[in-house]
Amino acid sequence: MEWNGEHYADHTAHHRAFDHVLLERLQPLAPHGRILDIGCGVGNFTAGLVDRVPAGSVLGVDADASMVATAQASHRDQSQLAFQVTPAQDLGTLGALGPFAAIVSTACLHWVPEADQLSVLQAARDLLEPGGQWCVEFGGRGQVDGLRKTLDPLAIEFGGGPPRWFFPDVATYSGLLVAAGFVDVDVHLVTQNRSMEGAAALRGLLTSQVLFAYLSDIDDARHDEFIQAAGDAVIGAAQVVPGSPKYDVEYVRIVAAARKPL
Repeated sequence: MEWNGEHYADHTAHHRAFDHVLLERLQPLAPHGRILDIGCGVGNFTAGLVDRVPAGSVLGVDADASMVATAQASHRDQSQLAFQVTPAQDLGTLGALGPFAAIVSTACLHWVPEADQLSVLQAARDLLEPGGQWCVEFGGRGQVDGLRKTLDPLAIEFGGGPPRWFFPDVATYSGLLVAAGFVDVDVHLVTQNRSMEGAAALRGLLTSQVLFAYLSDIDDARHDEFIQAAGDAVIGAAQVVPGSPKYDVEYVRIVAAARKPL
């Protein structure tokens, strides 16, 4: 599956509204430090990290070439900022670019298969300097359950099945961090209400992000039909905010911070 960086860029405001949840957990860094952002998408969160290391640098990596191309085009004037195509599972290839004072990630790691989670964490630990920070946010247990009540059965009707997202609980993710060799592990589940500004925005959330988890198991010839049906079904079942054109979507996020031992 290939993402569309420009389309995704049009539907990231709901993520940016909650960036503070992660950033409040990122401890002060040395001005010359390096930061790595895993799953940087179109780079709008990544670019904001430059202020944390004014004499340092920030590298954003993403598995999708369209995302990286959009990020590069949007932030070409920032010399401290770079982007490249690297899946989370290939972090081990970045050794020459480290060590990093902090590795961050937002809205990405639930796309990494559960079987790969520990190796990703181990590679991240190796890229950090001693005492370096791991600070991430992604889907946790219960994430978009409201949408899934509509989408999972519909996907089965189209010959697909439930998505293979990794939405862990606190105990599961804490255990992975400890097993990977991190210390000062602090993991929480945070529930957030994300309001979409009308039916078009809700459909945009689906087409730019959510439905990718379903399309890989559905015959290519039926993708367009499924996308249309999914949007119609979700909009029909959604809770409209009283007196407003907004549609509420409940997100449940894992927010985690940890350190590499000194």
